[in-house]
Amino acid sequence: MSKEIITKLDELDNGLKKLSTERKVVLSHHKTFELVDKLRELVKQLKEEANTNE
Repeated sequence: MSKEIITKLDELDNGLKKLSTERKVVLSHHKTFELVDKLRELVKQLKEEANTNE
């Protein structure tokens, strides 16, 4: 797996932790929406990379 993909997966994992019960601080609705949009963009990029590598 490329370093770029691993970095994106780590960023995705970190974002999901911020939304999980493991979080230390509760995000505001606005920040939560921004984070979800960012994570969805990461997933989109990872899907595109996976399709390119097929």
